[in-house]
Amino acid sequence: MPLARGSSTVRGMAGPDATHVEKLKEVGRYALGVEWGDRHDSILPYRNIRLACPCDACTATPADGPPTPDAERPTVVEILGGQSLFIRWADAHETLLLLGELRAMCRCARCIGEPDYPISGR
Repeated sequence: MPLARGSSTVRGMAGPDATHVEKLKEVGRYALGVEWGDRHDSILPYRNIRLACPCDACTATPADGPPTPDAERPTVVEILGGQSLFIRWADAHETLLLLGELRAMCRCARCIGEPDYPISGR
């Protein structure tokens, strides 16, 4: 899958670089890794990205079952204009998300507001 690199920033998150993409990478065969400009790393499962597709076809009809394997396999992933992520899936569907929307999908402890030491309680 070809991955393209980001080139500008979008303000409005934790800092000016919170939605600037430094690097995209494939994590295994199931997720997109994003290195953000503020040095945060996200691992976003392809299934979650596909389910977040805001297009009319995806939002108008609820899924009848689990997505097909091709619906979760990107063939093209690229940053457009430093503000959006474009994905073409193996089933020929296309998804366009703002980088702020993509950053909001991160479910790591830091992004969802967990304490610094969620296991030890310190």
